[in-house]
Amino acid sequence: MSEIVFIAKPTQYIEKIYPGYARFYKNFSAQLKEYHKVEILDLPDIWVRDFLPVQNVKTGQLHQMFFDPRYANYTPRFTALIRPAVHNCFPQAKPCDLRIDGGNMVLNPKQDTVFCFEKQTIFCKSKPEEKQKAEQELKTALGIDKVVWVPREIGDKICHIDGFMQFLGSKLCISNEVHLSGCDLWQKREHILKPVININTTISLPCAAANNYLSAKGIYVNFLETSLAVFVPQYNLPYDDIAIKTIKAHTEKPVVKVDCSKIAEYGGAVHCLTKEYRQ
Repeated sequence: MSEIVFIAKPTQYIEKIYPGYARFYKNFSAQLKEYHKVEILDLPDIWVRDFLPVQNVKTGQLHQMFFDPRYANYTPRFTALIRPAVHNCFPQAKPCDLRIDGGNMVLNPKQDTVFCFEKQTIFCKSKPEEKQKAEQELKTALGIDKVVWVPREIGDKICHIDGFMQFLGSKLCISNEVHLSGCDLWQKREHILKPVININTTISLPCAAANNYLSAKGIYVNFLETSLAVFVPQYNLPYDDIAIKTIKAHTEKPVVKVDCSKIAEYGGAVHCLTKEYRQ
């Protein structure tokens, strides 16, 4: 069954915050419409993955997480604009009292496990009851059986796992900036991921992330795979062709190049800019 893909409408308000989004939107929405029905939402921000409702994989019910980040331009006042806008678009979504961004959730192909970076804003490590409550909230909202918490990198202010890992079909894609043998952080992550994923069949994608922590330019793992195509960010970097060739070698779906060279400087790429729901 094909998905409906949602993206943000290019308004004057958004263009002031993200100059160049209107031009990006024109090209990207046309690419999406070649494969999917696309819904355009009037929202105060473009990173819809982070704050739109999640969908229960079993029932199709939408659940709205409590979006309350503390990074980038998400001030309390700005966040206050997002919540009513989302409610107006999805009044049927059930509220979920859990603080977690959509960019910090990656489902496995079987859709029975969700992977998230561990961070203080979700639960306090010294309070096991908070972790248990968070896990139960996620299981209920997503309709999944297992939650896997992955250690985050020290200094990572955003903590979105879709900049580290993503599934392409049944295979796990890893951003090769952190996929290093001998790296303590990767060894910790490998220890956690091994019981639930075949680490030996992972796909290594290039990563040329900028020093600016807000920029996603160079992060190729932030692609979007739907039932009909794979939309891969391109940054006008030497690694662009490597990323495309690697993904084409592991899928029979059409691979669509999406120019994210400018928009990624604001904090995300294809996966962050979209949210897909089953019809």
